[in-house]
Amino acid sequence: MEFVFNLVYYFLMFLSRVTGFSYKEVNIIIWFIIIPFSWAYLVDKIIKKHIFKSVILLAMLMLLFFIDSFSNFCNWLFDASADFLRSFDKFGSNYTNTSVIICIFIPIVVYVVLIRKAYFKPNR
Repeated sequence: MEFVFNLVYYFLMFLSRVTGFSYKEVNIIIWFIIIPFSWAYLVDKIIKKHIFKSVILLAMLMLLFFIDSFSNFCNWLFDASADFLRSFDKFGSNYTNTSVIICIFIPIVVYVVLIRKAYFKPNR
C-alpha cells in the first residue's frame, strides 16, 4: 500500500510542478472533478443519453462561479477529505491504506465496471 500511495503522491507532485497548481488543487481537480465527470461520461454512454455529464458539468461550473477562491476551496476540501480518510483509523486502518483503498482501488473497480458496460457489450 505504501508503494502505491507514494507512486500516486509523486505523480501528483509532478503534475503540481507542471501545471502550477498546488498539490491540494491537483488532488481536488482529479478526484472531485475529472474522475466524477469521467464516470458521468461513461454512465451516459451506457444509457445513451447526455444527462449525467451535463448535470455534473453544470454543477461544477456553478460551484466554480460561486466560490471566492479556488485555492482556498481546494485547501478546505482536501483537508476535509483527509479528515474523512483519517476517521478510518478507529477501525484499524491508517491514512495511507485508507487513501489507497478509497482513492485508488475503488475508483479502478468502478472504471472497470463502467468501461466494460460502456464499450464491451456481450454478444446476444
